[in-house]
Amino acid sequence: MTPFETALASWHDFYLLVGTGAFTLIGLMFVAVTFGAHLIDKNNMAMARAFLDPTVIHFVQVLVISGLGLVPGIGPGFFGGLLAAIGVWSLAILAGVYQGLLKAQNQYNDMVLEDWLSGFVVPLVVYVGYVGCGLAFWMGHPVFDLLGVLTILILLNSIYCAWDLILWFAIVRKRPRPRKIRARNRGDRKSTRLNSSHITIS
Repeated sequence: MTPFETALASWHDFYLLVGTGAFTLIGLMFVAVTFGAHLIDKNNMAMARAFLDPTVIHFVQVLVISGLGLVPGIGPGFFGGLLAAIGVWSLAILAGVYQGLLKAQNQYNDMVLEDWLSGFVVPLVVYVGYVGCGLAFWMGHPVFDLLGVLTILILLNSIYCAWDLILWFAIVRKRPRPRKIRARNRGDRKSTRLNSSHITIS
């Protein structure tokens, strides 16, 4: 075994654990989106995806990186190249996410510091770190410790975002409708009954 393969083998259990966790959380995100699907329409689709897409993408990133770490015989150049490509691709996606967050801030003006940190700052740091780690692996420097820290950071950040999203879905679903709407609905039902009675008498 090469020094790279020996170092990678020592991280086998780590990648197996975080990869399994990411795979499970991806499935839970599908459940969460189904849970709050009625809250998303064509008017807020772009803003909703600015919060939903990054969380799923982060879990997929962890799953893919863990899968690469478990591939037998993978070389440092190939591993580093794919890792750098993941970082560059993620940075391109982050530009669109930033636009969605700005749109949400301009429309609702309720973005707090935690939203910007979890939705933009932390992913930006991790993506740049992916590119740096990829280049380091490609040049023959096995920076597994740094990659492990970045993987845990983005995984914990995504768990926080997913939990925040599920709480928001639950709160909005339980929010009572305004009285005016309920009163109007009762009036509409009463008018319907009166009209039905009139038709029957006639």
